[in-house]
Amino acid sequence: MGENFAFLLPVVLTLFALVFLAVGRFGNRAALFWGAGYLCAAFGFLVPLLEIVLPVPVVALAADAAFLSAFFLYSHALATHFEAPRRTPLRASVVAVAYAGAGVAVLVGQSLRAELFVNDVACSLLLLIAIASVRRRVGSWIDRILLGAAMFVVLETSIRTMVFFVATGGVAMGEFIGSTYAYVMQITATIGALVMALAALASVAMRIVDRHRKAAEEDPLTGLLNRRGFEQVVGARAAGGEAAIIVGDIDSFKSVNDRFGHAAGDEAIREVAAVLAALSWPGLAVARFGGEEFIAYLPNCRLHDAHTLANTVRIAISERDLGRIGIDRPITASFGVAVTAAGDHTIHDAISRADRLLYLAKSNGRNRVVSSTADIPAQSGPKLFVV
Repeated sequence: MGENFAFLLPVVLTLFALVFLAVGRFGNRAALFWGAGYLCAAFGFLVPLLEIVLPVPVVALAADAAFLSAFFLYSHALATHFEAPRRTPLRASVVAVAYAGAGVAVLVGQSLRAELFVNDVACSLLLLIAIASVRRRVGSWIDRILLGAAMFVVLETSIRTMVFFVATGGVAMGEFIGSTYAYVMQITATIGALVMALAALASVAMRIVDRHRKAAEEDPLTGLLNRRGFEQVVGARAAGGEAAIIVGDIDSFKSVNDRFGHAAGDEAIREVAAVLAALSWPGLAVARFGGEEFIAYLPNCRLHDAHTLANTVRIAISERDLGRIGIDRPITASFGVAVTAAGDHTIHDAISRADRLLYLAKSNGRNRVVSSTADIPAQSGPKLFVV
């Protein structure tokens, strides 16, 4: 059975490595480090099988290098995944000191017991350094599982090492492959490798899905929601209660592009988006609906409050200094504001009203906010507030 484990574990680790490397092609750098780490670990478990053709010290030091590299890459993958400080010099120092210590144990002391102790403690320390870096950046449940899996590997490695170091008299350098320690190590390492690999794969996959979903729902120019993202957010939040819609449009935007160029026009759009994104309101959702048109959704917001906020945005835009982006005159924007009504079928009814009011703001001189009360029947005509 020990021989079966010895052959099976490198195969399992290599398969995980290939999966990680394939996932890494989708732009996830952490997956690449996980894949490289599992390849190193597979090599580390495979090396002892070469004792029949290579000198024992060479095999031992090659295995040590492989495992230290694997755990260095695991820790690097964790830090990369959570965008935490990588502390590369510290981890590299741990690897260098540990490998030097293992070399002394193998070449001078010829002590497999001391070699395994140094190597395993260093591997645990590498993961602990990464865990300490990322522990405050863990958010989702799958990320917590990944951190727990890493801790499990640390505990498994540490406890196994301490039991072997304290409770046994050691194993001769040439007898590792058939030793009880090797058998126990293969079993526990298989469990740890599976748990951590599955958790890491799940966490990486969710990051990739989230990134693609964000790209599909976010306007690349401004970082605001796009039309699709706005529909998703508002559809999830518009479950009842009064809400306000602010629709805005940059005034005479074509003249900005014609006079200052499209690059400056894009910068102007970013400036307006920044002002809108800075609005403070619980549950606010702001989107760029295309071109120079923007929309904001404010749940549980009365018409008067929404009108005031829109006017604040209007003033902030008109007072913004755009000289640094190559526009030597102020730009202005017009806004239509509406709130949801009892007879609305969807939020789009309120959006349509706000859009019509925006047209009135444009028609009445631009650089103004036009709003209406939600409870006035459409046939009697809206009550307008013009600023």
